[in-house]
Amino acid sequence: MSIISDNLIHFLARSNKDNPLRQLEVCTQIFEQGLRTSAMQVKFPDGAFVFNQVICFTDIPLKECDDHTSIYGKFGIGFKKSFVKNSGGNPARYFVDYATSNHNNERRGVPYWHLWDQFKFMMAMRNQLANDSEFKLLNKDGEVVFTTEVLNQYVNSAIYAFSFDKEMGDLGPARDETKEIDLYYKEREWRLVPSAVDLQLGIVDERSNEAYYKFNRSDVNMVVVPNEDIRIKLLNYFLNIPNDSEERLIQFKENPLPIIHYDDLQKW
Repeated sequence: MSIISDNLIHFLARSNKDNPLRQLEVCTQIFEQGLRTSAMQVKFPDGAFVFNQVICFTDIPLKECDDHTSIYGKFGIGFKKSFVKNSGGNPARYFVDYATSNHNNERRGVPYWHLWDQFKFMMAMRNQLANDSEFKLLNKDGEVVFTTEVLNQYVNSAIYAFSFDKEMGDLGPARDETKEIDLYYKEREWRLVPSAVDLQLGIVDERSNEAYYKFNRSDVNMVVVPNEDIRIKLLNYFLNIPNDSEERLIQFKENPLPIIHYDDLQKW
C-alpha cells in the first residue's frame, strides 16, 4: 500500500468522539455550510503564542489511522488532495519545541531559536502598531522606509506563516528516555489557513470571525464513520436532501459518497 494518500481526511468533532450522533450533526453542517475554521495556537516560550483560525487534515492513509482515531475519533471526511491544495492548503511545518543547549552537542533546536527570534520581532512590531496607529520606520534622515500599511502587512503575513508551524517534541524516543514517540509528527498534518486574498477571491466566506470553505461532490472521495448505524443515517441524509437545495448539495444526493464503517477496514 502506498504511504502517500490522495485523501486528506478531516476528522471532525474531536470533543464529541464518544457521541456519534453529535458528530453526525457536525458532519451534515459541514456539507451544508462548508468546512469551518477553528481556533488554533502555536506555542512559544514564556506563554507566548500565535492565534489564528485554521482547518486541519491528516495525510495518513486511512488503513493506518488507528493511532490517530484513538485521539480524534472515527468520523471524518476524505477530501481530494487537489481540493485542499487548490484552496491554499499546505503541510504543517514541524519544529522541536525546545532550544539547543550550550551544554550538549544536540543541534536540532537551532531552527527553533531562529523561529523564536522572528516571533519576538513580529510581536514587538504588532504591539507597537497597536499602541500607535501611525507608527512607521524612518531612516537617519527622517525619510519613511516602511509605512504603517507595510508594517501591518508584514505582521499579518508573519501570523499567516506561523499558522502553519506546529511544535512536535521529539521524532524518536522522547527526551525523557521513555519509549513514547511524538504523536504530533505522526499526524502528518495539513492545514488550510484563510487569507485576505482568499476572501477577495471568494474562496472562503467569513462569518463571525470564522471562515467557511464550501466544496462540491467532485472535491470529496468518501466519508468514514464510527459504526453501521451512523453509516445508514448519513446515507439517508444524502438521499433526502431537498430538491430545492443549492446545486452543489444536489450533487451529493444524485451521486452519494462512499460511506465507510471504519472498523470494517480491519476485516479486509
